Amino acid sequence: MRKLLFLLISLFLVGVSSFAQEANSSKKEKESNFFNTEIDYQLRAYFSIGGSAPLGIPSEIREIESYNPGLKLGLEANATKWLSEDWGLRAGIAVESKGMKTRAITKNYLTEIIQADERLKGYYTGTVRTSVNNTYLSIPVSAVYKLSSRCNLYSGLFVSIAIDKEFDGYVSNGYLRQDTPVGPKINFEGEGRAAYDFSKEVQTFQWGMQLGAEWQLNRHFKLFPNVDYSFNGVLNKDFEAISFSLHNISLNMGFAYEF
Repeated sequence: MRKLLFLLISLFLVGVSSFAQEANSSKKEKESNFFNTEIDYQLRAYFSIGGSAPLGIPSEIREIESYNPGLKLGLEANATKWLSEDWGLRAGIAVESKGMKTRAITKNYLTEIIQADERLKGYYTGTVRTSVNNTYLSIPVSAVYKLSSRCNLYSGLFVSIAIDKEFDGYVSNGYLRQDTPVGPKINFEGEGRAAYDFSKEVQTFQWGMQLGAEWQLNRHFKLFPNVDYSFNGVLNKDFEAISFSLHNISLNMGFAYEF
């Protein structure tokens, strides 16, 4: 699924590239219009460092033993229309993956596990391993400020649709108190473990803000970092198997080719 999506976006970017090259090469030959006057086209490739995180460390999480952001990639095509010498408006479309793998020590961590094909909800104390790998189709819209001839700053909003969802993991080396913090105790010792899967609870719609900068390396290439943060939670609002809200927070770094 992901390979197909990246292939489709790659074909789309090639199409945008061809269009932009044609528009640029024919500026002198064709009458000026909205699409070839005071407008820049970019193709971007980047990787993300971040993940699904709460705002602050919840009391249930006593220690984070490991965190691995993995290699999360993104592809974007955008256009910037310059409204004045210093200000522009940018809109684009991107396919990007977000996620991470973590291992944490918890105490009275509300969760829902699968034990012998039965779902059990309760409070877990012990090791919790989580793997998140979601793919989004995103539309960012930003205001761009030309700080100098080689540097731009930009900030704006984005909306995203989850097109591939994965949020799962397992618990081990601990015990579950079923239903309440003093409920029946289920032990997971040695090789004992129980899986959980919240993939169906990942919200389809995300929206948030981004803030970034870009530096002109040469005539066509730019280097950029940006930070994005989702206002709404990764999981559905009415989902109760996790007692705190998780948000997509990531630092993206990559290169842009400008036509």
